[in-house]
Amino acid sequence: MMLCERLRGKKRRGKKILAPYLCAGYPTVEATLPILGAAAEAGADCIELGVPFSDPLADGPMIQRASAVALRNGMTLSRALDIAASFTATSGTPILLMSYLNPILKMGADKFAQLAGEAGVSACIIPDLPAEETGLVAGAPPLVCFAAPNTSDERLRRVAALDPPFLYCVSVMGVTGARKSVEQYTLAFLRRVKAAISVPSLAGFGVSSAEQAVSLAKISDGVIVGSALVKVLEESRDPHELAGAAAEFIKPFREALDAVSESMMGEGACDAIGD
Repeated sequence: MMLCERLRGKKRRGKKILAPYLCAGYPTVEATLPILGAAAEAGADCIELGVPFSDPLADGPMIQRASAVALRNGMTLSRALDIAASFTATSGTPILLMSYLNPILKMGADKFAQLAGEAGVSACIIPDLPAEETGLVAGAPPLVCFAAPNTSDERLRRVAALDPPFLYCVSVMGVTGARKSVEQYTLAFLRRVKAAISVPSLAGFGVSSAEQAVSLAKISDGVIVGSALVKVLEESRDPHELAGAAAEFIKPFREALDAVSESMMGEGACDAIGD
């Protein structure tokens, strides 16, 4: 099933979306593919596979450290695409490739578009590429668009008109990184997004617990979990248990999101009966 169909189908059915982030080549190149498989088995609706970059401006300390390790391990955009190809050859869980623009331009936009398509990449996330400049990677898999708490309603509608697979809602004013609480301005922002557009919206940046995921998913279509998962992999002492550690971290998020989906659908049924 194509990514857009999967996500929009879940949105129509009131099901919440879970998208974990993993850094290609972290903690090791060899571990990346098994971790991807474990994330899929644990209930990920799609997986964001990050390409490490030496100047990851949108990322906080945790993902910056992971990127540095992955680069030392020899990870490149080409190798990340090879991993994506190996994964999509056996799994139906969509892969989203996250890369900054520089590695793509270094490879060549046309070559990147070709290789990403051949690798079965379902969508691309390019944090430093404005929505108006998507022509720079014409022919590549569909691009996910970003919005932040200071994005105007007018721009939200303009970005949604590009029909991205989903809107990546940057839930904090800052870089990625696990946070202990959800800010009130984040909730207000997500409510505004929901009222302004019909494209699926996923909240990312700072989601560190299932409880936070529930708070965000009640007013969005799901969450992206990155730094907190990367931290679990960093703290895992046994290289043979990395995939298991990832799965154990992801499962409570899946269970919590499924529970909030059922709860909200139940409330909707009660409202209908009341009407």
